[in-house]
Amino acid sequence: MFQLFRRLVKDQQGMILSSEVVLVGTILVLGAIAGLTSLQYAVTHELNDAANAYDSRSQYGGSGDTYTVHDSTGVPEVSCNFGG
Repeated sequence: MFQLFRRLVKDQQGMILSSEVVLVGTILVLGAIAGLTSLQYAVTHELNDAANAYDSRSQYGGSGDTYTVHDSTGVPEVSCNFGG
């Protein structure tokens, strides 16, 4: 039993494999964090652009312009008449 325990302590097979898995997992997690940060920035930027476009249209709308926002099924949700 003592010899089996000594062989298990000295055995280093699988050591490289487990360290490679940890390294690859770490790289994947860091890449995912960077990718999600970039995605968050892009989505926030696009939503800000849409809000600014809507705000500038409501602020500088021409005379008699009507703006209607529809939901995904085509039902009007918001209707505004600018300058009329």
